[in-house]
Amino acid sequence: MKRILFKFLDYFHKLLLFSADGIVVIFSFWLAHQLWMLTPQRLNTSYIPFQPKHVFLFAFLFNAIMIWGQTYKIQSSVVHVVRLKNLIKYCMIGFVMALVVGFFTKSLLIGRLQAIYTFLILIPLLIAERGIADGLWNWLITQRIQKKRIVIFGAGNTGKRLVKAIEKHPKLGYYSIGFFDDRKSSESVVMANPLPVMGGKDEFLDFLKKRKHEIDEVLIAMPSASTQEVMHLMKMCDDYKLPYKFVPGFNELALHRLNQEQLDGIPLFSSKELYIPLWDRILKRGLDVVVSISILIITAPILGIISLLLKKGSEGSVLFKQKRVGLNGQEFKMYKFRTMYVDTPRYAEHPQEKEDPRITRIGRYLRRTSLDEMPQFWNVLKGEMSVVGPRPEMPFIVEKYNDMHRERLKVKPGITGIWQISGDRSLPIHENMDHDLYYIEHQSLLLDIVIVFQTIYFALIRGIGAR
Repeated sequence: MKRILFKFLDYFHKLLLFSADGIVVIFSFWLAHQLWMLTPQRLNTSYIPFQPKHVFLFAFLFNAIMIWGQTYKIQSSVVHVVRLKNLIKYCMIGFVMALVVGFFTKSLLIGRLQAIYTFLILIPLLIAERGIADGLWNWLITQRIQKKRIVIFGAGNTGKRLVKAIEKHPKLGYYSIGFFDDRKSSESVVMANPLPVMGGKDEFLDFLKKRKHEIDEVLIAMPSASTQEVMHLMKMCDDYKLPYKFVPGFNELALHRLNQEQLDGIPLFSSKELYIPLWDRILKRGLDVVVSISILIITAPILGIISLLLKKGSEGSVLFKQKRVGLNGQEFKMYKFRTMYVDTPRYAEHPQEKEDPRITRIGRYLRRTSLDEMPQFWNVLKGEMSVVGPRPEMPFIVEKYNDMHRERLKVKPGITGIWQISGDRSLPIHENMDHDLYYIEHQSLLLDIVIVFQTIYFALIRGIGAR
């Protein structure tokens, strides 16, 4: 009965999003038409009436593109910004496709200026609508209406990572109640986990026989186990008609670098190298230069005021210079406004507490608004950093990097990035590799734009700056 409720709520959520998207599209067209009628400089001076029937067809085609892009699927990502990027991407595709079909079939007459108005209205409304829908979904989860109770077979590092991921992404609706592991007698396994280890295979079988109704799904987290062991666990779940998912048997550090293909139905995996097309690199560098020069010129009065306040507020230099590690492991001097007292060790771990006594009064405000990062645009202009990218790390931490950590050094470090706007920003950078690895593999102009706007939202609207 509970699984039927899960499916019903899942379909209801998708139907809600589908209907809300259609309403947002229709309203955007209507509002854009009203603005277009009030614009004396409109390119098309002839009157084009609002066409409700044709707009309904437009909304249906738009929704079809959003379905094709799987934007209605409830899924987790390294951070919300990835889902936002995909939403904007398929919104652009859907909007253009609907306009093209409307133009060639003569079913939708719309002025060019009206089309621009519609798009500029549609994007923020669509983002707001999805935010409200996500809020409703999260409320259902907090009420335990849409919670999947799961157990995890495998209490090692992979199992612990799954528990952390479940806690990090509550909208998935998972609620983990415990582990099973054949190493249940190992003190390190028992003590290192936040959940109880309830037994091995025998206890797991007894659990399925007697208490199967207490769980809804099993996660098998034993990537180093033999195929026979994993298949045996899968058969046990199948015998009791219990859904399961399993972590594939690859080295967890290399998963992000695998390409998959098939040869007559046989899956083959190969390693992929990071390749950024020359045009993309030129475009990114050009944008870095334009953005840096523009911001440094526009904010020059603000930077001057901050410098005066820092001089009067405490002893020491206005700028804080520190060695950081950039592209291909090259060291450079990174600039920031000084936010800490001069007797603070230069290469200590960054303060994480809001009331850290090492931070000056003006420094606390600069950190909260990310204004202390402004001098880094000079690093961007010099080519040592980019506007968006992994955060530059201190040399003594880079010396401890393993092979996976060193992947961060394959691109220029950035002033902002996925980690800075994620829920994991309270933890050290090098302990949250998923964000940087995702960015390195999927970097694009659209992703950079979304990250920048999310950074502005966090820093200026919510008052949460980089740490």
